Amino acid sequence: MSSIAGFHYHFYQPPREDPWTGIFNHEWSAWPYHDWNERIAAECYRAMVAVALPSDGTSTLFEPLTQSSFDLGPTLHHWLSRYAPDVDQALGRQVRAADHGASRVVMAAPLVHAIVPLATAVDAQRLVAWGIDDFRARYGEEPRGMWLPETAVDLATLELLARHGITYTVLMPTQAARVRVPGGKWRAVTPSALDTSKAYYVSLPGGGRMTVVFGHFDLSHQVAFGDTLADGDVLADAMAASLPGEGDGIVLLVADGETYGHHHRFGDLGVAWATRRLQEHHHLSTTLGEWLSDHEATHEVELHEVSAWSCAHGVERWRSACGCVTGEQPGFDLAWRAPLREALDWLRANAGAALDWELGHHVQVSDDALLDYGKVISGQWSREDFVRRHQSRELNADELSRVLEICEAHRNLLFSFTSCAWFYADPGEIETGIVLRYAALGLELTRRATGRDFETTFVQRLGQVRSARHGVAGEALWRRACESARTDEVRIAAGAAAEYAASGAFARSERGTWRIEYQPAEHDQVRVNLVNAVTLRRFTYLTYVEFGDGLEMHVDISDNTMWRRIEIDDLGADQIARVAMSRLMGAGALDVDETLNLLAAALIGRDATRADELSLLALASTARFVTPLAEAALRRALLAIAARDESAEHRAALTPLARALQLVDSRYLSGESAPSH
Repeated sequence: MSSIAGFHYHFYQPPREDPWTGIFNHEWSAWPYHDWNERIAAECYRAMVAVALPSDGTSTLFEPLTQSSFDLGPTLHHWLSRYAPDVDQALGRQVRAADHGASRVVMAAPLVHAIVPLATAVDAQRLVAWGIDDFRARYGEEPRGMWLPETAVDLATLELLARHGITYTVLMPTQAARVRVPGGKWRAVTPSALDTSKAYYVSLPGGGRMTVVFGHFDLSHQVAFGDTLADGDVLADAMAASLPGEGDGIVLLVADGETYGHHHRFGDLGVAWATRRLQEHHHLSTTLGEWLSDHEATHEVELHEVSAWSCAHGVERWRSACGCVTGEQPGFDLAWRAPLREALDWLRANAGAALDWELGHHVQVSDDALLDYGKVISGQWSREDFVRRHQSRELNADELSRVLEICEAHRNLLFSFTSCAWFYADPGEIETGIVLRYAALGLELTRRATGRDFETTFVQRLGQVRSARHGVAGEALWRRACESARTDEVRIAAGAAAEYAASGAFARSERGTWRIEYQPAEHDQVRVNLVNAVTLRRFTYLTYVEFGDGLEMHVDISDNTMWRRIEIDDLGADQIARVAMSRLMGAGALDVDETLNLLAAALIGRDATRADELSLLALASTARFVTPLAEAALRRALLAIAARDESAEHRAALTPLARALQLVDSRYLSGESAPSH
């Protein structure tokens, strides 16, 4: 007989990339980091991969993740694999080295952090299947457990998991309604009265069972919101003391993985110390999946009809003004939640039907094709192979791209249900903006693939979605979320041409989800060939770049029908930054710090132009971390502009940068009163 006392870490971040380019968006609130993923990786993810613990007068590395249980949301894992490969590779090595395989230490998760009980039956199926595809691609085996976003669950969701081979999930005691021994009488339970030292099973409508392990209510809450992590010995001893005196038992502490190092500084040390003490001092197993492999649930639990760990009202937090909220400020209200959900449900139903009708002209069975698209997203199948497997006839290049555009439209519509959009108090913040941008690209792809435009009606349905904090609603809120991010093939090609003109052979051949080729033509013109790596759609443009004084520039571009002028304002920040580095330091230069030093020095002696402003913002927002050297240069540049330019109060674009630098001079804060720096 054995007992277990361990942790389950739920790691997750929303998809922060620009849907149009695949490049991750800059977030000023994460300063001096590029975005919140970068910041949390520095504070938590790298620390949790291997924690240095003292041992006999020296230090040893302890790997807490594979010593317990964790899930890693696919959107976060995608970011780690691209932007924190050190974390991704170390994690992969640890999981491969774990006893008995990945499924003993890692739980799968749906591809998108959406509330599964609120999804349509078709979307719920895709969420689960695509999540399993992601797990299989990363770990090379089938998952046994699956974490549900926000632990949101109902019987239909558990039935769906069981159909896909999932045998267990982790919930919280607030989600249990009644328990009984087999054949016994049901007994109502409260969160504090539920015996979480047992594994339970849920009887499913189809005749199967799903094992459920509940996190320890009090200790999980103390870890997430208290100071329990300050002393790993005390925490470990409290966990061991919570086990039953005889027989097998389980104490599982469940919290967001970001608790350990991000929400609680040095929380990684506390949890690693506690895990080691549980193993070495209390001689307990700490790995949930390992324990479940030879233990069966002997008691039955009946769950509330629908529930989640962060809402006291079922899943109302994601569709109504139930009162459960984070980030509230004076004057906030939650009346926007229902119309946002209703608008997206309307979009999913109507655009989805149009997409399915069009897809049916090219593939054998639309639902089967879309279910298999998870293997494309996870990299198991190539896009060409996917289309060949499902096409109903031989398709030409345009039709092949159309099939992929339809699948991508569906994926973007599904991403627009990411749960974070409803979690916080105001829809004008980052999280709601993310889902609206995915909806925007979904609309564009739907229009391209089907010829039908749903955007006008959708935006009208956003009319009651009001940001009290920012004073915008409906169309204005939509523009605020999408306008600065939205781009198109013309502007992407124009930015590539500018890079080539400044950098020559050093210009990128890949930018996010775009592949780029350059062909010099007559009269200093350059032909730019683009391929969207996601849809395989090809575009060709003829371009001419003209540089002016300082960093001024524009691009003339033609698709062989008409010429169009693209100003520097319409280029991506990463493109502006690369052009600035090459022009100030030489072709192919990538030194952000020294480029800023040179630009700051130049601005001491001349008035700033719009191109200077945009270059300052771009250089500050493309670096993964703004170093003290770069920050000092940015500060000098802004102070130089203020000293030379009496119209600086009109430079509203510089306000976010000035705030990040804590330069509270009113000339940068658009007239807001504040003490001088």
